[in-house]
Amino acid sequence: MTADPTAESPFFRNRLRTIVQATTDLAPLKAVATKAIQLAEDERSAAMDLATVISSDQALTARLLKLSNSAYYGYARRISNVREAVILLGMRTVRSVAISTAIIDALRLPQLEGSRFDQDLFWAHSVTVGIIAEVIARETRVARSEDAFTAGVLHDIGKLAMMLAEPAAFAEVIDLVETEGMKYRDAEFAVFGFGHELVGSRLAARWKFPEPLVSAIQAHHQPVAAIESMSDIVAAANLMANREGLAAGFDYTHEPERRPAAAVPPACDLAVGKVHGGIATLEEKARAFLTHVTSRPPRWYRPHHGEDEGAELPAEETPAA
Repeated sequence: MTADPTAESPFFRNRLRTIVQATTDLAPLKAVATKAIQLAEDERSAAMDLATVISSDQALTARLLKLSNSAYYGYARRISNVREAVILLGMRTVRSVAISTAIIDALRLPQLEGSRFDQDLFWAHSVTVGIIAEVIARETRVARSEDAFTAGVLHDIGKLAMMLAEPAAFAEVIDLVETEGMKYRDAEFAVFGFGHELVGSRLAARWKFPEPLVSAIQAHHQPVAAIESMSDIVAAANLMANREGLAAGFDYTHEPERRPAAAVPPACDLAVGKVHGGIATLEEKARAFLTHVTSRPPRWYRPHHGEDEGAELPAEETPAA
């Protein structure tokens, strides 16, 4: 696991605590997500308890049913309510989708004007990592695939927490990357004294996510020699997404030669290789997921189907409150 640079520094420790607190104050998680997380840890909870919790939120219910009835899952029969979704898709799948959707809602922030940090591409990367992690987990059976998906979606949330809590300092990070050519994580340490993986893990712990997910967020930049834990799965999925040019925010590049080379355990490439169409299929699944669970179609890395190769991505809009 990544070392905690705040352990010996009261200043950095207080700064980290302030960022996490500010994020929970400024972008509070919906009660339905908090309850869903708690249900995940309560083995006595019945699947119908989860259906009742999710059904109490009309907006979340509508998005879940929209996704459930789409080609993303491909069920022939129509799913008309959350209880049917839980029965057909499974409790863990529905819970994972509900939690991920609620957190995307909470942390989908306005685009910083003039910045190359593109939040649509941030979420495109995050969901792609989640879907790759889900596939690796399902194939290796090292972790539950639904939990790996959630961990993958949330692995970079520390970046948004830092931007939300300290926008001026975050802008300094961007400036160091864009004008000085500094690597993103080096710029984070130069400005904040710690990286987004530590912020994200502390935020996940504050939200009372289980320890394996918290650890996966904190360790997602660690080298991966073998797939032995959910942390290994998420770190490998992150490397694979970056390797394909499906990186977060301003890390994205159209130029293959500028993308990072990334060696991952053979089991990861084997798992993804079993998916018809490979990474390209998983990227399309990520796009479909975001299209169905958010209020507008997401901007994306490259044209989709018949879209014009030279067309610009649609302008960023401020998310509805």
